[in-house]
Amino acid sequence: LMIGQVVAGYAITRKIGGGGMGAVYYGEHKTLGRPAAIKVLLPQFSNNPEVIQRFFNEARSTGLIRHPGLVDIFDFGTLPSGEAYLAMEYLQGEALSSRLRRTEKLSRDGILHITRQLALAVGAAHNKGIIHRDLKPDNIFLVYDEDLAQGMRAKVLDFGVAKLTDHGGEQNAFQTNISAMIGTPR
Repeated sequence: LMIGQVVAGYAITRKIGGGGMGAVYYGEHKTLGRPAAIKVLLPQFSNNPEVIQRFFNEARSTGLIRHPGLVDIFDFGTLPSGEAYLAMEYLQGEALSSRLRRTEKLSRDGILHITRQLALAVGAAHNKGIIHRDLKPDNIFLVYDEDLAQGMRAKVLDFGVAKLTDHGGEQNAFQTNISAMIGTPR
């Protein structure tokens, strides 16, 4: 992906993060001016149908849930170059993992505030038959929210390895191979 390139109506202005499977860019919608985070799957993974299915699973999962404790995904697709992308809500704040490294100890009230929000978000996912399977401090983002008592909202990120079930608990087409290692084992 190149700076200046337009993805789903968003002009890419800079890289803001990345990991082992993808990179995240800041984009601004050309007409609306709305900011977005554009997550792009690395080229070496964009040829693997199973990886692409899991990547797009993130968009489908969060689209089914619609909860303030989850990042909102606006669009997804494939770039002309072949890489898969997600266009999602741009969050300002920090990952819980960063906060934990920076802060010696969270207050009791802070821990309860974050835990309650996570329970509500994950509970909303479970009510839709979706199991996150990679809940960890790196996948919890803290954003400023003046409407909440603690002034922050915890948002659950990265439903890329989520399991979708029907409401009776049976797996659907996004079945995981029994021997597959997913999520973050540690």
